[in-house]
Amino acid sequence: MRIVMNNQENDSQTPNNSSDSVQEAAISVGVGAAVGAGASTVIGGMGLAVGGTAVGIGMAPVAAAGAVVGSAAYGVKKAVEEQDPSIVGAAVIGAGAGAGVSALVGGMGLAVGGTAVAVTMAPVAAVGAVVGLAGYGISKFFNGKKKKSKKKKSKKHKKEHYQKKS
Repeated sequence: MRIVMNNQENDSQTPNNSSDSVQEAAISVGVGAAVGAGASTVIGGMGLAVGGTAVGIGMAPVAAAGAVVGSAAYGVKKAVEEQDPSIVGAAVIGAGAGAGVSALVGGMGLAVGGTAVAVTMAPVAAVGAVVGLAGYGISKFFNGKKKKSKKKKSKKHKKEHYQKKS
């Protein structure tokens, strides 16, 4: 039976997270999306050229990319707080996936403000690493901090243990 002390209950909490953790994650993702939208507004028209086809990039994809960066920042913050070395694996796997995409797709280019630049494997791998860190951040949000549980010995086990000593 669960007793609620006040009338307000936060339904957005995951089972392993406090409201502070939920708020931190929401702020990280929200600020990232806002910065992405702001960058799109300031920079203006952008386009991505891949395999002979060019596509315009509006505000929504740039804001979504900002949200991914915000999630990655949340993941890095949590990894530093918990001293979790597994974040390196998330970044390496993401970078490997990014390099794989670059090798598979081939030549890419980014057009911004009347200038076009080639996108080689290194920046695509870096983006992959950020996506890997974002996945880690999302995982930390939903799974929370893993608690180490100590096994309690049952009364029967304790009783048998003391009887053996006698």
